[in-house]
Amino acid sequence: MTSNPYTIFEKAEKKREGSKFLEAIPLYLEARRLSASDKELKSSCYFSLGDTYRMVGEFSKAGRCYMEAHRLVEKLGDEVRALDALVGLGLSMRALGEVKDALAIFNRALKGYEKLGDTSGAAFTMWARAGALRVKGDLKGAIAGFNEAKGMFSVLKDRSGVGYCLTGLGGASRVNKDYDASYRYYTEANKVFKKLGDLFGIAYSYCGIANSLRMKGEFKKALAYFKKAKQTYRKIGDRVSYAYTLWGEGSAYQMLEMDTLAADDFKEAVDLFKQTKDERGLVYCLLSISQLEFK
Repeated sequence: MTSNPYTIFEKAEKKREGSKFLEAIPLYLEARRLSASDKELKSSCYFSLGDTYRMVGEFSKAGRCYMEAHRLVEKLGDEVRALDALVGLGLSMRALGEVKDALAIFNRALKGYEKLGDTSGAAFTMWARAGALRVKGDLKGAIAGFNEAKGMFSVLKDRSGVGYCLTGLGGASRVNKDYDASYRYYTEANKVFKKLGDLFGIAYSYCGIANSLRMKGEFKKALAYFKKAKQTYRKIGDRVSYAYTLWGEGSAYQMLEMDTLAADDFKEAVDLFKQTKDERGLVYCLLSISQLEFK
């Protein structure tokens, strides 16, 4: 292997762009080790490690990487990247259930981007903030936020941003019990991600389509999409999303009275949620298992 940290970093970036997150991490770690006193490269390694750890469900590690990236870019006087690091930290905190703190970070970052006239950063933060509002239970605020972010990404011609806003709208609509709208949003998002070749987006939208079908009572159709989502998440190595897919699939099996398959899915998901310290997912699974046992 070459000992040039820049070459190694570029290899890692290509792996990450191809959703090969587990292969990217050791390359980033090696590039960081070899970066020595190069604060610019070291901060880039911490940034990318934060993003990559977050994509595979290592949220605590991601948060630490974003904090270190923030410290380094502040020393370099880079205001925009300092805000980027804050948003990454907020996303990690949101995933760990620290919604109040995450929202405070997103609000702070949003003001910062608006002050600097950074529309792209503001759009991404609006999307992140809307996701936190959904977790908080503010569905009206979440839907409004996703729509506003979608409009901003459309102006920027950022198709990936539009795709992730569509998945956000799909999720918020499902929780809001508008299952037809949820299905439409996720299906539209899936088309966007397929055109972009975004494996994570494809898997995420497959899972969303499956859950909207599940809520519409179309359980057999839902199982076909859960299977597609699982296959793609396995390639990526995203344990948290895979665990949520298992829970959704198990819930569909439960409604079809295929209780053994449902129990297997719930138990596997419990192990993954424990590993990734996802308390929300763990509670969902424990409730589902208790329903099976009560039955």
